[in-house]
Amino acid sequence: MLRWAGYATVTIPGAILCAGALGMAALAVHARRRPDFPGRPEFVRMMLASVWWSVAAAFENFALAPESKVFWAEMAWPGIVAMPTFWAMFIWIYCRGERGLRSPLIRAVAWGLPPIAWGLALSNDLHHQIYRTATPMGDAPGAPILYEHGPLFFVIVAFCYFCLLFGLLATIAAAQWAPSAHRRRYLWLLVAAVIPCFSNIGYISGAFYLFGFDPTPFCFLFTGSVFFWLVERRRLFSFLPVALRPLLDGLPDAVLVLDDDGTVVEANAAALPLATADGASPVGRPLLPALAEALAPLLRQDAAEVEGELCLGLGDRSHEVRIRPLQHAGHRLGRMLVLKDITRRKEAERRLTEELKANRALQERLRDQANRDLLTGLRNRNFLQGARDALLAEVRAGHGPLAAVMIDLDHFKQLNDTWGHPVGDACLRATAHFLEGRVRHDDLIVRIGGEEILVLLPLTSAQQAASGVERWRADYCAQPMILQGQAVGVSFSAGVAECSAADADWDQLILRADQALYRAKGGGRNRVCVWRHQD
Repeated sequence: MLRWAGYATVTIPGAILCAGALGMAALAVHARRRPDFPGRPEFVRMMLASVWWSVAAAFENFALAPESKVFWAEMAWPGIVAMPTFWAMFIWIYCRGERGLRSPLIRAVAWGLPPIAWGLALSNDLHHQIYRTATPMGDAPGAPILYEHGPLFFVIVAFCYFCLLFGLLATIAAAQWAPSAHRRRYLWLLVAAVIPCFSNIGYISGAFYLFGFDPTPFCFLFTGSVFFWLVERRRLFSFLPVALRPLLDGLPDAVLVLDDDGTVVEANAAALPLATADGASPVGRPLLPALAEALAPLLRQDAAEVEGELCLGLGDRSHEVRIRPLQHAGHRLGRMLVLKDITRRKEAERRLTEELKANRALQERLRDQANRDLLTGLRNRNFLQGARDALLAEVRAGHGPLAAVMIDLDHFKQLNDTWGHPVGDACLRATAHFLEGRVRHDDLIVRIGGEEILVLLPLTSAQQAASGVERWRADYCAQPMILQGQAVGVSFSAGVAECSAADADWDQLILRADQALYRAKGGGRNRVCVWRHQD
């Protein structure tokens, strides 16, 4: 067959095309061996399609017979169709940071159209819908072929240009919104695609030929160089963009974007339980009434950023809300709501508050126990050390005198010896209970030790105190104690003293009360005595 007859040994155009093919093949192998990155399979397939196209173009250039040149032009079609197709897929996946396309229709087109175009090209002699005519551009062996294109050629080329345009627009959009770290990569991707694209447009329009051939595959050497520079110098496959959707859905906080009418225009996965009742996407819908009502006070504020905590009426969940306006070119587009579920934190704070409250109560109980006598429950000497300064301060401030009553149970040693210490302890407890029922709220009862009890009466003179203690003594004696089933008469003696602003001395006050008590016991017991200077 003439298709396989007559090939030139070496030509400069053919060498350029082979160099481009080798470069693209090396890039495909290099990308295949790298760790996975978004769009890696599509990038490898795009490189292999470029290799196919370049090799077919090289053999077309090497061929001397017109029939052989036409054959290799027909053989190039799988690469011609596959390259822009996988280019568009690669750009879409890479710019979005995703791992692949989910649409089975797109995958079917990407894999099905190149062999269909190939079959139509190889069967062109039967229908002439790809090439109407193929005329050598001279009489010399190996002269380039001038093709008159048929309608199917323009249909397939229109699809290829659609893929190229889609990839260019996707790259421009990604570059516009990308941070500076990614923007230059996108711009260089544009350059790598634009040069072959414009070369092909020049060829299709008949305005530009290179060595008499389609200049598009010759540009692959340039495209491969750009890709190699991006991979090795600009870390094209190491520093990758992240898809907006996986990024939003990966956030644990609910994110909602509202327009000025309160309609949801974007929502991540965490926002679905809050923004929709049926689990469907809330985009295009107004907020749920419960959510809108809870957010209304915050949404009415015109501040640049609004924060607050609220219960959304969705069970017992609590949320921390942050609202920020979204602006572009000085115009507000809407507002972004970030709702952080703080139910666990609030519950932890509640438990911590309860624990702190319980700890404070425990500390109060321990402090109270440390200041009380274990037997009688009365205040003890430890408490008295802290209370006396406050009592004396009241006296020195001129608020009134302080009376001290020293009480001692009569014949308590004899009671212990006769009835035993348990009975004596019961007697002390009964006495403490008796006194607690007769003092005022601000009065203090302190067990000093043994059977001695000190009663402190603020804002009370010695005479007033003595009158009241006398009534206590009479009532105490009138009610015999029942000890081991027998009524036992008990009594107490008391000494009363006072201090005023002129002589507010604690030791003197206690000493005088002791001296008065000593006189009461020496006078026959069961009586109340007030301190006198003679004591």
